[in-house]
Amino acid sequence: MPGIRLIRAGSFEKIVWGGLLLLLSSSGSAAEGTQEITDIEQLFHDDAPISASVQAGTSDWRDRLSLGGYIKNETAYRLDEPRSITKIRNIFQVNGDYTFSPTRRLGFSAWAYHDLAYDLFDYETISARFARDDDKPLVFVNDLERKKDSPVAELREFYLDITSSKVDVRLGKQIVVWGVLEGIRITDEINPLDFRELILPDLIDYRIPLWTAKVDVYSGDDSYQILWIPDVKFHKPAPPGSEWELLQDVPDTKKPNSFTLNNSEVGIRYSTTLLDAEISLSYFYTWDDFPVVYRSAAINSALDPVFFPTYTRINIYGFTGVKQMGEGILKGELAYVPDKFFGLQNDTDRDGDGYLDSQGELQRKHIRWGLGYDFTAFGADFSPAVSQWIILDHDSKLIQDKFDTSLTLFIRKPFPEQAAVFQLLAIGLVNLRELYLKPKATFSITDHFQVAAGFDIFTGARSKLGSTGGANVITSTEALEQSAQFFGNFNNNDRVFAEFKYTF
Repeated sequence: MPGIRLIRAGSFEKIVWGGLLLLLSSSGSAAEGTQEITDIEQLFHDDAPISASVQAGTSDWRDRLSLGGYIKNETAYRLDEPRSITKIRNIFQVNGDYTFSPTRRLGFSAWAYHDLAYDLFDYETISARFARDDDKPLVFVNDLERKKDSPVAELREFYLDITSSKVDVRLGKQIVVWGVLEGIRITDEINPLDFRELILPDLIDYRIPLWTAKVDVYSGDDSYQILWIPDVKFHKPAPPGSEWELLQDVPDTKKPNSFTLNNSEVGIRYSTTLLDAEISLSYFYTWDDFPVVYRSAAINSALDPVFFPTYTRINIYGFTGVKQMGEGILKGELAYVPDKFFGLQNDTDRDGDGYLDSQGELQRKHIRWGLGYDFTAFGADFSPAVSQWIILDHDSKLIQDKFDTSLTLFIRKPFPEQAAVFQLLAIGLVNLRELYLKPKATFSITDHFQVAAGFDIFTGARSKLGSTGGANVITSTEALEQSAQFFGNFNNNDRVFAEFKYTF
């Protein structure tokens, strides 16, 4: 079985310390007039913005503490059979910061929520599993797990900021964003995603925060960022049995331990201005957030395959650019990943030994790119974008196509007289012939209270999940290879939703 590429501790330390030395040494060679940094203590004792309370010299902790947050209700009703209220989620979130000094600040956020729908309605109706699994034996459906995303309480972010005019340090649980195309993950692979409700929540809500050390060094128009992430986490699937169940943890997957030097992730990013464009170059040494499911399977056999799910390391080399073009803003991202694994079709047996070749996986180089343009017309903001994955040296037996293309469109139209905003999000997966639409209208009743309503609409073909590899569809060969469809699996989950939000 192909081994996992692990970096040795000595090599890791060279990357970390070498990166830090590069950041500190290069800060004095940028634009003319930039003061050279000759003492590391100087980095943290330069002038920095001072809050009004600190300037006044107050010692009252209440003046140093800032709190905010919101109370929100999200209610959804499925339009397809079995029709039902599927969500009555009540959310309380609090966020804030505490200022210790002009250069020291503690930031935090936490939330708790409870879904009342599970207390009022039948679980099987909410999950609609009898409808979506109508091609499976009744005993199979009855034996499925029953889990729900409620109640939940968690600390979202908790970090210490140490700032000056030349360097910023953020230590703690946080979210780091590297991409410039909103909602499209090309270089923005720092934080894994929570698929508890597919991709329907706000982008910030389905990112999983990680304990991270982040250092930003500034030198003229240039900036350098280094990340060290000892907190190893992966994409979180929806609860088994829920209406959004698709991506699931593969049984017996051994996950690497967190907070060890060998398993840590590290990233370096350089940003500057070139030809009136804001550009960045980045490198991220990380874990693939999806496991590689190696498997030993006999061709044309009734025997169950044997699975060896493993998390593997990947390298991501990235580029982003943002430039004013005419009346709009052009945004682009490019990533090169030389070592990702892609699944093979079940009948691949070129060596004729009667078993699936290469344990069902091939490692290939691939490119990801995306291009978007933000502009205003007819009083509305438009953000169309196209993105694509390209597998280099593509093999005809790979499940994924050589070119995998997606189209997105975001429209935002304010109506000031009605204190309302209309939004439309459209995502089209070209290869899979799938479409997701989310029209939404938000009304500001007061400065603190908003009411919103909209639809989640899915079109496309369902995956043809078989059970030929065993009773558990999640671990069958047929299921693993035919679950390529995404939005189409939820074409019976169209829903109307309402939101009530009070901010404080």
